[in-house]
Amino acid sequence: MRIAHVAVVTPHRAGLYETTRDLVAAERRIGLDARIVDPVNDVEMAEDRGVPIAERAFAGECDVIVNHSGLGDDLNRTQLPIIHVLHGRPCSSFLLEQAGKIPVYTYLRKVSKDDRFKAFVTFWPEFMAYWSAILPEAKLRCVTAPVDLDLWTPHGPTGYQFHGRGGLINVVCASMWREDRTPYHIINAFYLFAQGVRGAKLHVYAQPQGSAWDVLKGQLREAGVLGEVAGFVNGLENVYRAADVAITPHRIATRSVREPLACGCNVVMAPGNRYRLHPTPFQADPEDLPAYAMQIARAVEGKTHNRRAAEAFFNPEDTAREMLAVIESIPGI
Repeated sequence: MRIAHVAVVTPHRAGLYETTRDLVAAERRIGLDARIVDPVNDVEMAEDRGVPIAERAFAGECDVIVNHSGLGDDLNRTQLPIIHVLHGRPCSSFLLEQAGKIPVYTYLRKVSKDDRFKAFVTFWPEFMAYWSAILPEAKLRCVTAPVDLDLWTPHGPTGYQFHGRGGLINVVCASMWREDRTPYHIINAFYLFAQGVRGAKLHVYAQPQGSAWDVLKGQLREAGVLGEVAGFVNGLENVYRAADVAITPHRIATRSVREPLACGCNVVMAPGNRYRLHPTPFQADPEDLPAYAMQIARAVEGKTHNRRAAEAFFNPEDTAREMLAVIESIPGI
């Protein structure tokens, strides 16, 4: 079976692309001819970490197109069956359109009535009810949220020095700042945790832009608790292996949950996550700063085997087999 996964090629720059790459790599491991196709750019690279990047012409030779980031003008003329992957969170998608930025809801409503779109796939069962409000329930599917367990692993360099800004205790925040949820509360919770804790440093990746962030960042720096701060970076696996704990405002399996767990790093999450008993026990309401700060302290002291959680919940070959089942459920394929 030949599968074109349509996604803008942005290695190490977007969770959507990284998840797409993880899925395609796993599909190839189970024997499928899956490749990534960029819908708008002429990509010079022929592959990304072993995954082929194909010309757009490949999409015309496939059995099915899996749409991740929009089809673009050329591929939008296809008559092949299309599976649309819902990478975004529904509230974030709603707010993006409300703010006049990206008309996600309008687009989804339009393509839900397009006979070429055979299925809509999310990685989070928590969102099935939300999507069923605007998409045909009969076409909704949920598959495992994947992470490449060969790339994100505890086995590798562990001595990352955070460009000379490391501390005795290193806490990492790499969650994206989105319309529906940001790291704002958990950064303030870290500040509370760091009071009186010798050598605690917070390292922030995918940092936002803006004067308010500059003020908060400056205060953290003044207090001596700010470590490395960067935008999008390569090598986060080395960061997670060197960290004592990663923090996130989420209860779902975003990349900032899956990646550190796969690297064996403790993660503090929001309550209600499905992974806390196997074995990610560190959870608190991000807006309850004392409670979240206490969980950071527990996670720093606690020793769990989070790699087991990643293997149990985020195996990309499970995702590949589940996606294949979605494809095979389409009549005529």
